[in-house]
Amino acid sequence: MELKAQSQQYLTPDEEKAMVKFLLLMSSFGHPVRIKYIPSLAFSIARRRSTVIKPIKPPGKNWARAFERRHKELKARKVRAIDWKRHENNIYPKI
Repeated sequence: MELKAQSQQYLTPDEEKAMVKFLLLMSSFGHPVRIKYIPSLAFSIARRRSTVIKPIKPPGKNWARAFERRHKELKARKVRAIDWKRHENNIYPKI
């Protein structure tokens, strides 16, 4: 059953590992990728193995959430807005 599920996945296991590694790297650099853009990244990965005979379709609308559930090391978090009051308190004395 697990082999059948892997064969039906949009990305191969190696491609998924590479994508997880990329997402964690971007997050460590301080630029977390929004879950909204993950399907377009997956589509660009999948297009590389596409053939002329059988073109690749983009992933479904729930694919990104399923990808997040499969890979527990990816944590979704909310990024808080920068406080506007920080400017006068912290910036001017440093100048």
